[in-house]
Amino acid sequence: MIRRAFLILAMLAAPLAARADLSRHDLVQDGLQRSYRLFVPDGIARFAGPRPVVLVLHGGGGSSREVRLSTRRRFDELAEAHGFLVVYPDAVGRIWDTGAGMISSRLQPRRDDAAFLERVIAEVAARHPVDKARVFATGVSRGGMQAYALACGNPGLIRAIAPVAMPLPEASLRACRRGAAFGFLLIHGTADPIVPYDGGPITLGRRERDTVLSAPETYAVFQRRNGCKASVEGAPAGSVRRFNARGCRAPTAFLSVGGGGHGWPGGRKMIPGGRAGPINRDISSPDEIWAFFSRF
Repeated sequence: MIRRAFLILAMLAAPLAARADLSRHDLVQDGLQRSYRLFVPDGIARFAGPRPVVLVLHGGGGSSREVRLSTRRRFDELAEAHGFLVVYPDAVGRIWDTGAGMISSRLQPRRDDAAFLERVIAEVAARHPVDKARVFATGVSRGGMQAYALACGNPGLIRAIAPVAMPLPEASLRACRRGAAFGFLLIHGTADPIVPYDGGPITLGRRERDTVLSAPETYAVFQRRNGCKASVEGAPAGSVRRFNARGCRAPTAFLSVGGGGHGWPGGRKMIPGGRAGPINRDISSPDEIWAFFSRF
């Protein structure tokens, strides 16, 4: 009877132990209260040497909690399996200030989110053995915009980015067109009703929003930046077409998600109802992203 009671208690405690790896951290940046959540795998001690870090940036209207749910906590599971740290930062007012573009110009108060994220990376590295040569960033929608701004505006800080549902914003084209090579993976759905696959203005609500390049044009921009010689289409994954550039100074790739809407392929809907279009289930975007980052 006593043994059975201990087993029941152990089963009840197991989910709490898993959740205990996720901690919230608060700081003040430019006079604003900021926060981020940090996931450290239970078994990270079994991995030798300093560990990679993956920043996961939520979309507009999202949060650190929401993006973990939207990705089905898959980044946490991958971190447990492969020994990396996951950082889920929060934007002020749930929207990133990328430093350029129409949406950022209307934000009050303005904030330097690139400086905030750089500080977050430094804080995490001060507490844990971090490999600063393997700091990566992914983000969905507005979070993808911030990933471009962070990597292109801070040379050497980010080793690779993987924007999801966000081709290159025109406001970031000048900063991203040239510079030191870094890894680039774009994942975008051909049926995205909010951020158009073929480029143009973002459409959500009645206010004017930023304009983006098409997904193929974005891939071409980073092929040129990274000095790639050619692009090869690999075997598809269901409706997902895979493109990998060759002869690059840094890995460069593009997943064209056939019939995919606005969000994380393989994840949960970020926007209620049908406004974001269908979620593609042929791939798991966190798995694809980590497979790409693990090449470094």
